[in-house]
Parts: sequence; C-alpha cells; structure tokens
Amino acid sequence: MKRFLVSILQYDVKKDSLQNFKTLEKLFAVAGGRKSKFVVLPEMFASSFNYDAFEEHSKNSIEIIRFLQNIASKYNFYIVAGSIPIKNNRGDGFFNRSYLISSEGAVAGYYDKTHIFFQHGENSHFCPGEKVPIFNTYYAPIGIQICFDIRFPESIRALVKKGVQILFVPAQFPSPRKEHWINLLKARAIENQIYVVGANRIGKDNEDLSFFGNSVIIDPYGDTLANGYEKEGVISEYIDLEFLEAYRKSFPVLNWLK
Repeated sequence: MKRFLVSILQYDVKKDSLQNFKTLEKLFAVAGGRKSKFVVLPEMFASSFNYDAFEEHSKNSIEIIRFLQNIASKYNFYIVAGSIPIKNNRGDGFFNRSYLISSEGAVAGYYDKTHIFFQHGENSHFCPGEKVPIFNTYYAPIGIQICFDIRFPESIRALVKKGVQILFVPAQFPSPRKEHWINLLKARAIENQIYVVGANRIGKDNEDLSFFGNSVIIDPYGDTLANGYEKEGVISEYIDLEFLEAYRKSFPVLNWLK
C-alpha cells in the first residue's frame, strides 16, 4: 500500500496516568474510526516527566504495553508509543524508550533516546541509548527520534541511508521554542526527502513549563500537510509513498550520499 493515513494524538499529558489513559482511549477510537495505519503518541505519554513515579512506571511497563497491544490489534494500526521510562540494566538510571507496536498487537521493537536534554532534570535521570534502529513495517521502513534528538541530523541521515521513508518524532517540546520545533522538523524532511511526523503535547507541566502543541505531518518537499495547533485532538493526513519516490527521482539530492 503506497498511500495510507497517519494520525497523531495531541493532548495535555497529566502526571495522573489513569486520566491519560482515559483520554487516550477516546482519541484512539477516533484514529481507529478514520482507518489510520500509524498512530503516534507524545513523549512520556503516560505520566509526563513525573520523576518521582519513574520507578513505579518502569515496573508497570508491561501493563502499559499490554494496553497498547490491545488497542493496536483492536483497530489494526501501528502505534509509535511516544516514550516511557525503562530502568537500565545497571539499575542506576532510566532509558527514555519508545516502543513500536504492530497492527497485530506485537512489540515490533524499541528505540532509546540518544540525546538527553540538559534542562528540566532529564540528564539527572536518563541514560542515552546506544542504537538507532530502522523498523521495517508492512507499509514502509520507518525511524523514530525523540524530541531533543531532532536537533542532531547525523542520526537521521544514517537512518535515511538505511532506507527510512518516514520519521516519527514523539516530543514534549516546550514554549517558547515553537519556531525551532517547526523549522527543525521541516529541515529534517527537506534535507532527507522523507515524511516527518512530529507529535507534541499541549498544556502545562508546572507553573513554569508550558507546551504549544503544533503536532505536524510534513511531506518530503517540506510542506506542512496537517497541524494540530494548540487543541486536543487527532491530527490525521495521508502519506503518499508514490509522491516520495517521484520527488526523489525528479530532484535526486540523495544521490550524493556516501
């Protein structure tokens, strides 16, 4: 299938996981009703950056993943599961991990954020991942980068060299850097001739930290196909791989890749 629908779930991520899952069930139903083939969640979609609860959420990760597996198989779509904290093997920190759940409800793989943001305490709790995998899905080869990763084009170029056509970017990208968010996503799409799907949150995490949403779907030419602005909801648009292939042939800048 060369043309298929992708959806982003944009909402105010609370520290109360039960409240988040109630919101997610409602938004997943909308995405499923639209016959989406991929659904992407924001970074730390279950609890936000509630560091005091990381231990608990890491232990409960099996239940969180099982919830997503049931949803994916129910609606027959892939889920790019934002991220959740997962305790590392040494026990001295957490990975910021995004799981890919297949449309059959299986765990198709995961990606650990490699560039740890140095503000708001992230670098005191997270360990960087060591691998940047490509996921060969039924529809297209895809890659995942998380929030701050989008500022480092080298990893994304490496994914494109391996064949990635769609990049998913779960994020909690805060104010006032809205123009950075949009421009970085567009730059990654243009320079690599790929679709870029950025899932950001809305709302406030505390009195000092707010989020502007603007979850977007950007095509390989750099045009914004859909934007969620600052409203809760499901942002959907079609990805057309025939357009991607035709554009790459007509403007073959990737031929210069070594």
